[in-house]
Parts: sequence; structure tokens; C-alpha cells
Amino acid sequence: MATTDPANLPGEPVDPSQAQGAQIPLQTFTIPEFPPAARGLKALTLTSDIKVDEYQTILSQPYSISALPPGIESLTLELFSLGYPPGFLTALAERLPNLKSLVIYSQLFAGITDESQKDAVEFFKRLRSLRALHLLDVFAKPHFFEDAAPWLKYNTSDTEGEARRGLMFLEVNYTFRHEDEEFMGKIQATELPLLVGPGLISCSFNVAIPDSAEDDEQDPSTIQQAGTKEGVMAFNKTLATGLVDALTNEDTYPRGLRALNSTLYTLTSSQLTKVLETQKNIMVLSSTVEMEPGEERKKELMKALELCSNLEQVEIIANPSLQFFMEVRYSTQPHHYCNLTLQPTSPATSHLALS
Repeated sequence: MATTDPANLPGEPVDPSQAQGAQIPLQTFTIPEFPPAARGLKALTLTSDIKVDEYQTILSQPYSISALPPGIESLTLELFSLGYPPGFLTALAERLPNLKSLVIYSQLFAGITDESQKDAVEFFKRLRSLRALHLLDVFAKPHFFEDAAPWLKYNTSDTEGEARRGLMFLEVNYTFRHEDEEFMGKIQATELPLLVGPGLISCSFNVAIPDSAEDDEQDPSTIQQAGTKEGVMAFNKTLATGLVDALTNEDTYPRGLRALNSTLYTLTSSQLTKVLETQKNIMVLSSTVEMEPGEERKKELMKALELCSNLEQVEIIANPSLQFFMEVRYSTQPHHYCNLTLQPTSPATSHLALS
């Protein structure tokens, strides 16, 4: 049931007829009736308020989804840690025929059973107008992203009900957890690139540090961890092949890509060059690149960036190769890591600094 209490919300009460968005905490998978005055809502956030020790039981209980305001174009699903009852997501998609933007945050989205995974795939199949998808700390069992991908990409199928424009904006972001030694293994590295399609304008596969590392700088435990565990990890270059192929193959590469963040995957300089040879219209680029010692590697990187004449913002994260790491570690210099800074002003004056 809904637990929203207007008396507990900050600020002045908003006239329901003027509200553009609503947030509903749920203790079960029953979405309550909306008042007639809420017909103008454009955005809806559903947040799990389900107790951890009750979650499994509630998944097996009946669910109910009332008629939702027809104008909702944006949906956020937060903290549904173990997914949804089979059939819930399909029914939710049926209630949101005009949905264009979807944010999924912090959960095992497709659940833990085959039935819930099939329901999650059907959910995307029915969101025919979806243009923007944001997956923030979203995990799934093997094959989910593979099965969902065809319903998120542009296609011109002659089969009734299957042709669709597909996504224009794709964001996949993971918050790195140093304390979890198996963290990277929980991400479906080989399946995520299957979400890349011809219609994308913006594409992001990103890994970030936890916000708490910045918020709790005075916490002794945070300070201690910061001294021993810095930065994030990215996937090895061997796992970048699928992403490179998706961004360059004729059947899948985005035709109008303007922003690319591939920092979750480590690319070699040759892989980055291959990507930019196809994606020459990129204006904003963030990439993790394997670094080898020597000036030649920097020249290769600069040559690759010159392929994109419209670049306005560039971030290159250096992932030292083993050879580079060993040379830096055992050199007489006091540094034990390298910083790579790229400051583009124009293709002719861009410069690279390595220290």
C-alpha cells in the first residue's frame, strides 16, 4: 500500500491539479488509485519501502495496479532489491502507453526467477515509445540484457507490433564497491553492449566512486579506506571487444552519436581509434584507455582524437598496462600512479600531459 503522508512532506502542499510529478513509497506491490485531479501528472516515482525480511513473501502475494494518469512520460523505479512479482512489470507497462523515459535504480531488476525475468523482458517489449533508459546500479541474471536488447533498439521489422524507433539515450552506471571483491563479476559485461543501437544520440557505460567517500571525509573509517583503496576498476581490454563491435558494426552502430562514455571498459589505443573512425561526430567523450610507456602511445591517442573534429569535451582515464605499472613502480620517481590530462581547445591545439 502507499505510505505517502502529505503532512510529512517538506514545503508547501501542491495543488494536485498543478503537480507534474508524484512519488509513491510502496510496502506491497499495490499501486493505489490516483485522484481525478492528478490526471495531468507527467512523472511518477515508485520507491520500495518493503522490509528486507518480508520481501520474498510479498513477491508471492497478489498485486494490483490502478489506472494511471495517461500523460505520464517518465517513470522511476527505486530500490526494488529483489525485483517484482511475475506479471507486475507487464501490467505496469500496459498502464503507461506514453512512457518515454525510464530510470531504474539500485536493484536486481529482473528478479531471481525465470518467470520474473521473462516478465521484465516483456516489460520492455511493450514500452514502444521508450527513448531514454537510465540503469543505475542495476544488476540482472545472465541473459536478461541479451533478451531485452532487441526491444530497445531501432528496427524496421515487417512483423506487426515489432517495428520501433528504439532508444536515443542510454545510461548504464555502476557505483564501485571496494569492499565487494566480486563486484565486477556481478555486472553482465558481455551483454550490456547489446543495448547499443542505431538510434542512440548519447551512450554511457560508466563506473563511479561512491558518494559516501566524498560526503563522509571526516569519518575515520572513510579516511582509513581512502588511504588504501583509491579509484575504481574498469573491465579488462579483453571484455571491450563487444562494445567496440557494437559501436562500429554496420547493423548496430549509432548513426548520430554525439556523447560517448565508455569508462566501464578499458580500450586499447587501437580500439579507441576504431571507434572514433566510425563515430566521427562525437562532441563529448569519456574513455578508459590502456596506457603503455613511451611517447609513441601518446601520439597514437592524439591521432585518434583528431578523427573527431567537433570534440568539445574529452576525458581520458589512464589504465596502466602491467609493463607501464612496473616501470612506474620501480622508477626513482616518488609517484606510484599516473595522471592523464587532456585539455582540448581545438584539434590543432589539443595537448596531452602524462606525469
